[in-house]
Amino acid sequence: MSKQILILDSSQLSTYLECPEKHSLINIEHLTKSNTLDDPMIAGTLMHKYLELYYKAKGIGKSNDVATRAALAFNPDEKDETDNHEYPLGLPLRKQIVDRFLEYTMVYGMSDYEVATRPQYKITIDEQGMPIDSYEGEPLIEQGFSYELYHTSEYMFILEGRIDFIGNTHGNPLWMDHKLQFRKRSLYKKRIQFRNYSLALGYNLGVINYIRMAKDASKETLVREPISFSSYENRLWREELIEIYIQIAKDQREGHPRLNRDSCEGKYGYPCQFTSICEEASEITKNAIKIRDFVKRKEWKPW
Repeated sequence: MSKQILILDSSQLSTYLECPEKHSLINIEHLTKSNTLDDPMIAGTLMHKYLELYYKAKGIGKSNDVATRAALAFNPDEKDETDNHEYPLGLPLRKQIVDRFLEYTMVYGMSDYEVATRPQYKITIDEQGMPIDSYEGEPLIEQGFSYELYHTSEYMFILEGRIDFIGNTHGNPLWMDHKLQFRKRSLYKKRIQFRNYSLALGYNLGVINYIRMAKDASKETLVREPISFSSYENRLWREELIEIYIQIAKDQREGHPRLNRDSCEGKYGYPCQFTSICEEASEITKNAIKIRDFVKRKEWKPW
């Protein structure tokens, strides 16, 4: 039997634990009702872009003002390789994002966490025009990772992800995850995404960086919530995660994912989009529903 290789990210793992059938429809058959993103998702992506450029500039030693200007020099109206606008937002919402970003830089700019860097090799030209080897610090912002979780003759399990910010505070390493919210909602601190970040990095400290879009600013607008993970917690999570991967591998090998009826009502008041498929007994009818109501989901990678 050939080695089974599984490469998964936090979203795929969370979906599997919610409902294996849903995981299969999204990640194996790549189905979705629509590939169109809503305004909150696009707004979150744009805020992440501003923060990425801001922290990359700060990571190479730029002042808060210079880093802020570098971020705002980004043009959201540029088209991607398919000639589409990547950030199709109305001007009022775009202005609201910029205003909140500026507020963020004023609140945290002078006493923020330090951006971690790693040496990056490059060739530069000296005054005589000769190439020389040199190294400069690469800011660890929007860093993708591939963490080898488990490797035997039967399995290879890889955990993938992307971390918004890697840095330190008073010499203590930490990761930070930005969460743009239009409605205040406190996330579970030990959710899979955060446990995976700490496991992959081997860190004991993380921070949820809430940026909320309520029009009237308050003490809840910008909130940083620290999370601690002991080395023992990271080790236990790694063992649990291996068991989850093994179960997913078995499901894929057998081709019969299990249906979790509790997930059919969905989350946050939105029913599961796949219930109409799962409740049908006939494979012919299931396939007809897939063709009628669903499209192929655009593949997403952590980086």
